[in-house]
Amino acid sequence: MVKDLYLLCLMDVLGFKHLFSNLGLCEIYNKYAELISKVRMHTGTGTDIIRLPDGGIAMGTITIDYAYFSDTILFWMKYNWLSLPTFTNVMSEIICCGLEQSLPLRGTMVIGEMILDKESNLFLVQPIIEAAETERLQKWIGVSIGTSFKEHNHQGFYLDTVLPYKSHFADQDNSLVTGMVVDWPRKWRASRKEDVRVIVAGMDVDKNYSIYYGNTTRFIEFSEKNYDWFKKQKHLSYG
Repeated sequence: MVKDLYLLCLMDVLGFKHLFSNLGLCEIYNKYAELISKVRMHTGTGTDIIRLPDGGIAMGTITIDYAYFSDTILFWMKYNWLSLPTFTNVMSEIICCGLEQSLPLRGTMVIGEMILDKESNLFLVQPIIEAAETERLQKWIGVSIGTSFKEHNHQGFYLDTVLPYKSHFADQDNSLVTGMVVDWPRKWRASRKEDVRVIVAGMDVDKNYSIYYGNTTRFIEFSEKNYDWFKKQKHLSYG
């Protein structure tokens, strides 16, 4: 089987064990089933319209695949710098959908050579180790950009889809911390009317995870205040 260069995002449900015991089997099933239906809606093969660096637009086809097991969801697509912003936006949308189902998600986006065979459920990927290790270090709801992006000559992040931020890591000097994250609150503000801080506060019912929700609220506020960070990046310190 041939290996290819892929983008991959690993997400899991924060505090899934507590949610399971608190909501019960039927309720957690209903919420998770609704989340997966939204995942299906935003993945698969479709038309991709993207902005070009010169201000023009291009149209093509993009395929984003997914797989899930227990409380973990994997997303991937073959790497194409033109479609990287679309992949990032889809990950933002999935975070928002999770919050609407009271299923807080945290994860990591990585890039690297992988063998991904959905039909046989064969996933041979070194970057998934990076994704899993980085995911566990994060104390919030959201997606961080993995260190593998430093190792590849990539282009394509739109600066209005990411933010410099690392306050959600317990150890900000860890070698897995890049200081760049997906700006999902921007997606929420552009597509929803409800104040997401109210939703996050309502989910803070387990003291063992209160720091995660507090960090999330601070990130939401950081995103609001720094929506144009790329215009003043010389003066912006990491959140």
